[in-house]
Amino acid sequence: MGALAACAMPALGGALATESFPLQTGPGVGPAALDEVVNTSTGLGTWGERGACGLQGNQSIYPSGSSYVTQPPSVVAMKFNIGSTIDTLNTTYGAGNWTISNPKITLQYTYYANNSNFGAGAGTFETYVIQNNSWYFSNNGTGGPGLFNGYTPGEDPIYAADPGTLATWSGGQADLGSTTYKWLSPPGVSVGPSTVNPNYSSWSTDKTGVNQGLLTDTLANDPLLVSDVTGATAAANANVSFYMIPNDATLGICIFTGGGTSEPTLNFEVDGVPEPSSIALAGLCAGAALLRRRRARC
Repeated sequence: MGALAACAMPALGGALATESFPLQTGPGVGPAALDEVVNTSTGLGTWGERGACGLQGNQSIYPSGSSYVTQPPSVVAMKFNIGSTIDTLNTTYGAGNWTISNPKITLQYTYYANNSNFGAGAGTFETYVIQNNSWYFSNNGTGGPGLFNGYTPGEDPIYAADPGTLATWSGGQADLGSTTYKWLSPPGVSVGPSTVNPNYSSWSTDKTGVNQGLLTDTLANDPLLVSDVTGATAAANANVSFYMIPNDATLGICIFTGGGTSEPTLNFEVDGVPEPSSIALAGLCAGAALLRRRRARC
């Protein structure tokens, strides 16, 4: 085949598939792959496997009678099991022949939680990919209905309000960017971008309707995230973990992890990687085109 004829061959790159991974949590699925770690005045507490989690600063609010009070700050860790799907992608396309793009995590939230463990308020949070996948929600039994469980070092994630502290535990991390949550305040409360929500009647956990929604946490396609995903297998390194830190003291978002219409879900697109021979051929084609232009000017 001549060089010019070969230049007509299609590139091997391009979109191949879209993958989605709902969070695996709740009773009966093994160690919970979600953990909320709360920094209380008496020490650290945890919350998980209960249908929701709270990501919040120390000025998020919740009602107590007719007043609004401060809730302790909390961070959230999520772990998605992707190994078996990565094995399938490697079998289908060949290891090294594909990569990912447009990663994101979708979260269903409710504006108003009827559980006082979850505060509410507008703000932003930062999402990190971390390489420590050995953590899980300890569920050590010290908590009860509506109460925090105790904290178990070596099982629950650490509480980290900044990337430096997170780095002491993460085993490697990358900042994937910040996400804005635009909470609508109840009437008379000067928190958030708006002081009026026409559908507010009481603090309740709405799973459908206008007082809930989906938030897209758009992630940077960082090389560490790409390598963690493409290097996963079912036999080893089956998970990819994320850690979310509030950037604003007013942030308070109640995220459904069960019982709602949508669980936290990791999504990304699968793209083909052109083989090196294809890249070289592209250079040859460009050279041939340039040579044709030069001859045309003669």
